[in-house]
Order: sequence, then C-alpha cells, then structure tokens
Amino acid sequence: MKINLSLSLSLLPFLALCQTIPQYDHVVICVMENHSYSQIQGSSNAPYINTLVADQNAATFTESYGLTHPSQPNYIMLFSGDNQGETGDGMPVGQPFTVCNLGAELLANSFTFAGYSEDLPSTGFNGETSGLYARKHSPWVNWMDAPTNGIPSSLHLSFTDFPSDFSQLPTLSFVIPNLENDMHDPALLPSAISNGDAWVETNMDAYIQWAKTNNSLFILTFDEDNWVSLNHILTVFIGDNLIGGSYNQNIDHYDLLRTLEEMYGLNYCGNSATATPITDCWAEVVGVPLTENKFENALVYPNPAVEKLNIEIAANKPETVKITITNMFAQVFASYETEVSEGNNQIVFPVDGFEDGTYFVNIISSQKNVVKKMIVEN
Repeated sequence: MKINLSLSLSLLPFLALCQTIPQYDHVVICVMENHSYSQIQGSSNAPYINTLVADQNAATFTESYGLTHPSQPNYIMLFSGDNQGETGDGMPVGQPFTVCNLGAELLANSFTFAGYSEDLPSTGFNGETSGLYARKHSPWVNWMDAPTNGIPSSLHLSFTDFPSDFSQLPTLSFVIPNLENDMHDPALLPSAISNGDAWVETNMDAYIQWAKTNNSLFILTFDEDNWVSLNHILTVFIGDNLIGGSYNQNIDHYDLLRTLEEMYGLNYCGNSATATPITDCWAEVVGVPLTENKFENALVYPNPAVEKLNIEIAANKPETVKITITNMFAQVFASYETEVSEGNNQIVFPVDGFEDGTYFVNIISSQKNVVKKMIVEN
C-alpha cells in the first residue's frame, strides 16, 4: 500500500501509548559534561561506563542528543522543559523561577526530591561558584524557595549527604559531580574522561548494583557533546525492570523529562508536553509484546532527504497512524494522521519546504511508538 500525503501543519493530539512505564521507588540521575557519544562509547578511557553499557540490566540509547549549547540551558531544559530564557552559563535573570518543574511536581504529588551537588559548601547555598562547585549544573536551585513551584532550600544538598542506606533516598534525585569529576574541562584535568569514569564507579556503583534488585533505576546522561558531534551524547538506564540492550529511539532531554513525568503521573512541564516518552526498554508492558511489534523495523529514507521522504511501515493490523515531524528542540513542524493496512505500507511526503537540518520523525500507533532521525538537505 502506498500513500501520498500533502504536508499539514495542524497540531493533532498524541495517540495513547500502548506501553506502560514502571514506577520506581528510587531514581538517581547523574549528569556528566561536554563529551560526545563517540568519545565515551567503546572508549578505553571509560572502562567502567562501558561495563554498564554491556550489563544485561542496562538500556543504552544510541541516538540520544543534547538540546543546545552551552551547559546551563540543557540542565534547565531537562528539569523544566524550557530554557526559561537562559542561553548562557551566568547567573540566570529573574530567578527564582516559578514555572512548572520536575522537582516541584514530584513534591506536589506526594513524592520526594533532592539534588546532590559535589562540593556544595552548605545546604541551600545560592552562590554562583564555590571551589569546584558550579551553580549552573544544579538546575533546581533556580526555583529555590520560590513562592510557586518552589524547591525548598533544604533539598539543595551536598553529595556528602547522599545516603549510604539507599532505601532512604528520595523518590527522584540528581547527582552532580564537581568540575573536576564531571568530565567538564580537559584543560582543568587532562584525563577528564578517565577521571569522571572512575568517579562514577567509586561513588555510584554500590547504588547501581543495589538498584538492580530493589525496584530502582540509575540514569547516566550528559548535558551536551563536545560541540562537534551534532550534540550526540550517551544516555544509559540501568536497574530493575529493564530489558537490556541498545535502543535507537531518538531521544533528547525533553523526552527524558517526559518519561519521568509519565513514570510518576506528573503534569507535563514546558516542551515535555509534546515530547516522546521512552517506552521500549521496560520489562512490564501491556498490549503487543515487543517481539511482535513490526513497527520496530520502520524505515525512513533517503537520509539525508531531498525534496521528499519515504516511510515504510509494516503493520500488524489496519489502523490510524499519526506522524509528527519535530526539530531537535521538540518544535512541531508537521503533524498528520493516515490510515495503514495490515502488512507493508509506504508513505511519501514532501520536505522541500523544510530548512536544512536535523529532524525527528515520530510514528505513533497502538502497536508501537517509533522515532527516527532524518536530515534534510534541499
């Protein structure tokens, strides 16, 4: 079956996803700095992180991307679904912010939250730097004690406060190494990657091993790449209730935020409302088993696309499929629905009206939610 579509710019509601995201007792997110996927994956300078990638309890996302440069906006986007007007690394203007954010949503829904920053000089410290601590890497501080959607200053903690009894951890927490241990600056530390890798092993391995059997999750990600790899970064989930392996779903910080919001039934903050949650890697799913999802093999070509793009879909049954085209900032460029039949389907649509750049093709059905990256070169 071949379907020719005219480009539609209407914004249509997302169809319900067929898979469920498990709700973990504890999630720890560790954010590292300024290195691309290819600098970490398979690197002899990151032996421990690569043992995580190879672990049968790990889901590795091979098409994970930062959203922008420099560092601070990425952290704020991950935490709140928007850069809140911040495009640099200086002290944000207009803080404390009062808009929706992940920490406040957790607290408002009877969950718990905390941020642990290495070398934070004191609980609730609001200065820009202190030794090797950098405020720009701790996004929750921008909402500290705000009258609306505020994060209590008592939850802005030093990494020395990270509990050794992991059952005492908050529902969700961030761990931010200092500037020497987060791989941030090779000029500061020539062995930045190996030093950061060793830090993760020394400080996080005990929790990671515990998480595998205690309904808990560890997420390792990066804020951005080294500025030369299209912001391609490594993101790894490891813990309980995961289907280990590599996943090629295109994800970014908004998609990760949306996944955490879905996990705990929270309101969607900012651009996470139109982001795509990560649904493939969880051991508990409903609907069509993963092994029977023919949508897994959807093809998008040619890539780069010139003038038109072809999408090939193998469907298990006749149904309505939604296709949404977004850019790397989760902005929707085109959105439309079409009918597919059981078996092979080919969808052709023009891209000659698109500016050159990277886009994501979101294919949403009752069987599967698939995301493919495309590059347009007109």
